[in-house]
This record gives sequence, C-alpha cells and structure tokens, in this order.
Amino acid sequence: MPIAFRYIEELRCLHTIGRGRVSLKAFLNLHRNVNIANPPAQLLILSDYRELDSSGLSSSDIEQIRANAIRRTENKYKFVKEAIVVSEILTYGLSRMYDGVVYSEKYEVNVFTDINEAKVWLGLEADTFSKNRNDLPGMQTGQMP
Repeated sequence: MPIAFRYIEELRCLHTIGRGRVSLKAFLNLHRNVNIANPPAQLLILSDYRELDSSGLSSSDIEQIRANAIRRTENKYKFVKEAIVVSEILTYGLSRMYDGVVYSEKYEVNVFTDINEAKVWLGLEADTFSKNRNDLPGMQTGQMP
C-alpha cells in the first residue's frame, strides 16, 4: 500500500498516507481513484508522506504528478490547499519541486516536517486525525486492484 486515502466530509479534507517506495503510477492511480461525491468549494488535503520512499521518482514524474493533480481538481473546486508532511530530505526537496513545477492560482501547496504545523496551516485541530496511523477507519487504497 504505497498510498491510501479517505475523505472526511465534515472537514472537507482528503487525508492521504504514503508508505514504502512509491512510483509515478501510484500517484496517478491515487488521483484517478479519489472520487468525492459532493465536492466542497474548497478542498483541504493532508498528505502524510513521512514513511514514503520517493527515491524512484524523477523530476519529470513530479511534473506529471503535479499537472495531473491540477487537471483533476481545476473544474471541481474553487480552491485546493494541500499540506504535505515529510521526514526525509529527498522527499522534502521533491515536494518543494512539486509546488513549483506547474503554477496554479487555485492549488496551494506547503511542505512541512511537523504534522501539527501542517494541520494548523490547513485550519484543522492538532488532534483531528487518529494518532495511530495504522488504524485509520475508512482508508482506501490508491492502487489499482
């Protein structure tokens, strides 16, 4: 399970968790599999990639991931705000690159190493999500079956 997700309607927040080595295909599958029935005007995304190994991604992969994310959200939401939480320097650098490769006025990204700072930036309470990331009800996989 490289990337799993759940949408919490009352918070208007998509929560993603990545673990292990990830590929371009895993991100594109995530984007394809997320389907929010009643999209809010503003979508919040908390991407917890502290256990993600992004070493297999190239700069062109990052550009494709970003362009795909913007394309899939641009006609659904007035604004998207994504907080990416990382622990490794490589993933931090790639996440900053993700923010800069394709510009969008409607899709704001910020990268954090502290998940509570990310939640505050999104306007969420620090204890919004379960402390135990292994026990998150409602998580779906972003992988194809």
